[in-house]
Order: sequence, then structure tokens, then C-alpha cells
Amino acid sequence: MKWYGKPRRLEIAYDDVEEVWRGFISVKVERPPVRGGSKLLHIDLGVVNLATVWARELKQPIAFSGRAILSDWWYWMKRIAKEQSKMARINKTETSRRLRKLYRIRQRRFRHAMNAMVKTIVEDAHELGISKIVLGKLKGIRNNGCNSKANAMIHNFWSFEYIIRRFKEKAEEYGIEIELVSEYETSSLCPICKTKGIRRYRGLFYCPNCDKAINADVVGVLNMAKGKTIIPSPSWRDRDNGLVAQPLLLRWNGIMWGPKMAMSIRPMKTLEARISRLQSWRVSIRG
Repeated sequence: MKWYGKPRRLEIAYDDVEEVWRGFISVKVERPPVRGGSKLLHIDLGVVNLATVWARELKQPIAFSGRAILSDWWYWMKRIAKEQSKMARINKTETSRRLRKLYRIRQRRFRHAMNAMVKTIVEDAHELGISKIVLGKLKGIRNNGCNSKANAMIHNFWSFEYIIRRFKEKAEEYGIEIELVSEYETSSLCPICKTKGIRRYRGLFYCPNCDKAINADVVGVLNMAKGKTIIPSPSWRDRDNGLVAQPLLLRWNGIMWGPKMAMSIRPMKTLEARISRLQSWRVSIRG
């Protein structure tokens, strides 16, 4: 084993799910110096888009789509429900080693994607010279009235507390400060004129005063950044078709986060086709 720092207590425990012994060791490391400067990165946490990112140095916001992760989560939920039904019918029991293993697989697959997202954001923020990450705090989201499927997703799938904790832990490694701010009404007000907008359908915000349609998650992250950093003015580009109105969408392929790649000889009709997969959002820095 390799580690950096001063080793502390070693604990050995038996894993009855996978029937193996595991060793855990804590290591004391030096706290990295806090990075100076005033560059900010704003992150709006959401449901369909897990995180929408904006910084002054970017040409357009970046959104991390949660659709593939959600589909994977529902697949394992069906496997779990099938196993529970089988156990109730045959053995009249409520749990088993196989059932606990299915729960663990579902959790590990979700956390693998989340950790990769956090790692991508924080490491690229470090490359951009970001000194503070402003993170949206989703207070009261579990109290919203939704249908049964939405409630299941919010209560069981989106582990916002885990995501926030991982952001704090990863940012600390790079000396980047984390600030939590409320996201209350950030997706309901126009970031340009502060007029209360209309949600034509989920994911699309329309401002009757500016007569512009903008992605709702982009509205949220731009409102978080309003007053703290520069956001593009309406005259910069047409907001319906420009870079700011819609985010660059990154998708999870089970290994890494990247833009959707063309699967046929027909060229893609989105901005994603012009973004390198190996440099997911660093290439979106303003020139």
C-alpha cells in the first residue's frame, strides 16, 4: 500500500456482504494553504442536471446530466424489488446477503459517478485559478409536493448531503474555499432584469420582459453569480441561440464525464460536437 502523510490507527473489519476482510487506515496529512485571489466558481445543484457550473472564465455554463445515472439507479431498483418479491414469496424473509449486495452495488455505482463529477469540477477549477466555489444549498427540496416517482427520486436517489460533503473534502485538497448559499427563487427570476419569469415546461425559463428563453438551471447559476462576478449582458449574443442560453451538457458513460459524441456520419446539430471529449470544459475558457 502507498499513502502520503503520517499513518494513524489501522482497523480490520469483516465484510459479511462480500465475505472478505478489509483494512482501514487513517492518515494525517498537512492542510494545504488556502488559495488567494477573488476568482469564483458557482454551482447550482439540481435534479435532472446534477450540477450546473458557471465562472467568468467560461464561454458558456457547463451542466452535468443525471439522466444516465438515474436510469442506472432505476435498473438496480427493479433488481432489488424483484429480489424482495422473491424472498417474500419463497423464504418469507425481509433481507439477505444477496439483497444487501444489490443495495451496495446501487450505492457504489451512484457514488462513483458523483465522485468523478466532483473530481472533474474541482481539478479544473484549480487549473482556472479559482479561489472559492459557491455551492447552492437545496434547503427544503424534500418537502416539496411531487408525484410518487419524483418523491422516490428525491428521497432515495439524489444524495445532496453526500455531494456537498465530497465537494468540501475535494476542494480542501486544493486549498479552495467552499461557500454554501441558498438557491431559493434563483430559477424563477431573470438574471438580467430580475423579472419573475414563466416556466413554459420543466427545464425552460421564459422572461416576458426580455422576451428570451433560457435553460432553467442556467438561470439559477447566473442568479447565484449575479453581483459577485460578471455575467454576459443580453447584447453579447442572442440568448435563445447563443452560448449562454443553453449549457454545454456533459454526460456520464460509466467511466468519465464528457459531451455526447456523434454515433453516425451525420454531424451533430449541437455545440457539443465541437468540444473535445478529453478536455470536457477546460476548452470552454474565454479566449
